Amino acid sequence: GAVWGQRYGWERPNWFAPVGVERSDVWSFRRTNYFPHVAREHRNVRENVGIIDITSFSKFRVSGPGAEAWLDRLVCRRLPRRVGRIHLAHALTPQGGVRSEFTIMRDVGDSFYLVSSGAAERFDGDYLTKHLPDDGSVRLDNLTTSHATLVVAGPNARAVLSKITETELDDGSFGWLTGQHTHVGLAPVRLMRINFVGELGWEIHHPVEYQRHIFLELLRAGAEFGIGQCGMRAMDSLRIEKSYRMWAQDLTREYTILEAGLGRFAATDKGEFVGRDALIRQQAAGVPRQFVTIEVNDIADADPIGNEPLWYGETMIGRATAGAYGHFIGKSLALGYVDHGHGAVGTDLEIEILGERYPARVIPESPHDPDNERLRG
Repeated sequence: GAVWGQRYGWERPNWFAPVGVERSDVWSFRRTNYFPHVAREHRNVRENVGIIDITSFSKFRVSGPGAEAWLDRLVCRRLPRRVGRIHLAHALTPQGGVRSEFTIMRDVGDSFYLVSSGAAERFDGDYLTKHLPDDGSVRLDNLTTSHATLVVAGPNARAVLSKITETELDDGSFGWLTGQHTHVGLAPVRLMRINFVGELGWEIHHPVEYQRHIFLELLRAGAEFGIGQCGMRAMDSLRIEKSYRMWAQDLTREYTILEAGLGRFAATDKGEFVGRDALIRQQAAGVPRQFVTIEVNDIADADPIGNEPLWYGETMIGRATAGAYGHFIGKSLALGYVDHGHGAVGTDLEIEILGERYPARVIPESPHDPDNERLRG
């Protein structure tokens, strides 16, 4: 059964205890009783198929005749043009820091569906509300509590989902970073081919009253594949194997989107948006800090969790923002920022964990499936 945590008031399963295992955490900054069970959930997603409940994520609908122009000025990436297309887009501070991160799907008409961090419901909702035009041309609806979301992800995700939907799921019919309105079982859903773990998979967004029905349908359809549940700790280690940045942890106001290595999502040539001038200046001057993925060596009982100092000799050159053990690639990993000149792949440095320094090395981004072949599979 689930060992629970919470995020912005939502109960969420951190990990799942098998039959006969006590459903509680032994608290420590080192690896404890959860570790082998998170490893099992992690590997099942990479090797098979898993279900993840991300209902706590914030969900908004932006609509109206002025929606596109208004939203375009708030985020630094161009909005998706085709109905069903999905873009990752960021709202910036005037200094170019990352204020918010949205997954945006274009719907029919003048309507967009936005998903953001579960902890950002009030933060993002207030920001969007305060910037609404006075002429009533844009409407904002908060769908967070009325809509739930389940993720089915892993190499067998298509085989499982195809048993409970009539929608064609092959690449030609349902490409990566697209979404469709359809049914799963008897439930009307928004099916989005995107996820935060870096595998073939779909997010299933639906009215909350259908959550139990869809969950049971997934369990039934996935039984022959050994489908399993996956908690938040495994989702975190899965995303770190892909170098996926998390809002408020790896993406903050403190670092610009260029320093975060996400310049490909900033279209400074599209016209005015908040933070554009700061990005143009930084593009010309160069970034003072760089986002990196780090392999930690010679440690057997703990992993980075964030805010560990990064050292080059006796100089502190940055900090980790997140970390976990990568159960599929078999390495302890950290994400973080280092000063300019120390971010090249192969750079040797040290990371301080629980008062001790350990050798570490900057490695290529996305140590698992760097070419996204599994996502596109």
